[in-house]
Amino acid sequence: MQDQTPNPIVENILSRMFALHRHGIKPGLERIEQLMTQLGNPHKSYPSIHVAGTNGKGSVCAVLAAILTAAGYRVGLYSSPHVRHFRERIRVNGTSISDDDIAALAGPMITSAEKTKTTFFELTTAMAFKYFAEQKVDIAIIETGMGGRLDSTNVVHPIVSVITSIDYDHTEFLGMNLSLIAGEKAGIIKYKTPTVVSEGRQHLRSVFETKAAAAEAEVHFPEDSWSAKITEFRPDLTMTLHVTAPMGELKDLRCSLTGEHQRLNILTALYTLRLIIKELPVSEKAVREGLLNTHALTGITGRIQLMKDNPALVLDVGHNPAGMSALKSTLEKSFGKEQRWNLVFGAMSDKKVIEMLNKIRPLCTRIFCCVPKVERALPMSLILEAAQSVGFTDIHQCDSVATAVKEAIATNETVVIVGSFYVADEALQYLYSENKDV
Repeated sequence: MQDQTPNPIVENILSRMFALHRHGIKPGLERIEQLMTQLGNPHKSYPSIHVAGTNGKGSVCAVLAAILTAAGYRVGLYSSPHVRHFRERIRVNGTSISDDDIAALAGPMITSAEKTKTTFFELTTAMAFKYFAEQKVDIAIIETGMGGRLDSTNVVHPIVSVITSIDYDHTEFLGMNLSLIAGEKAGIIKYKTPTVVSEGRQHLRSVFETKAAAAEAEVHFPEDSWSAKITEFRPDLTMTLHVTAPMGELKDLRCSLTGEHQRLNILTALYTLRLIIKELPVSEKAVREGLLNTHALTGITGRIQLMKDNPALVLDVGHNPAGMSALKSTLEKSFGKEQRWNLVFGAMSDKKVIEMLNKIRPLCTRIFCCVPKVERALPMSLILEAAQSVGFTDIHQCDSVATAVKEAIATNETVVIVGSFYVADEALQYLYSENKDV
């Protein structure tokens, strides 16, 4: 995989789009609703599945898209943030939106967006919805950006809503406790629209049950009646799953997304597909093909992904304590508890960095600290302080993500890169430029 040659016209448009970040995050649906009206409400021309949650929503979206693509449908996938390039956010059957289409869609809207202080995410969402209509998709899988109730994507009225696990994230907007955060995620539940919820903790479950009852919507908790058991983890970061449901069993499902946390994500996706089987029939063959080839069919990157082996180089976009716990568990089960790793780490300043490092510390021999080239990045001094506070003694201060990756690889030992989408972006940029067989 190599980056495309930059198109100057598109790069200018994207620069203007990214500059819309200066308007900050402005929760609310008024601007996106007006924008959708101006565009002719393209999001109403195709069915959609709407997915919210703190952790796992990107993986659930990818599994849904992969299986439906394998079943022969034309599938739109809208996700965020991107890892390498903006194009990744908007895909049809795994193929990212082209530069020409970015120019055609964003070009006419960008000047108006600048004047009306439309946010970056609102403009991107409008582009995705319009693009999917133009591409005549059979179904669109829509991932929320932040929260749910006031998220720009919440103008859709899906055939099913999905809510994954809940954890602390964006607390300044979503609330300082999990019940408040769950309430914001529950905002995607629509009138008489079935909703699948994988979050099972009772005090949070009641939040979704109350919201669903008010909306006269059926709410489904997959683990009430279905189960999934991982029967094998492999060093190539695949796993085998056995699913049991009232209508039968699916044995020996080989999955390219791996980890105990992916067990529930995959189960949630399969349960969701069962609810819409009349509208979009899916065969067992498509399920198996989609699960085995999720990365290839969707373009999803960096979900505890093996970039190369001998020695292993693993990339993960995990950026909160729950994500780090999932990474640690998966590495232990796939490579063994005795395997030790060199850690390349950087993070954003609003993250619980000490908690994150505490989770992964037991597996690591040394840490290569780095600061991605983004304004919100945690300064080096605070990364070093956090690393020391959790017990790291072999600490390397690196002047860039690329340097950190280069130095970690030079040990000729296993390496894991984690902490932020921005870290993953710069790591991949280095790996591709150096032709590191990824």
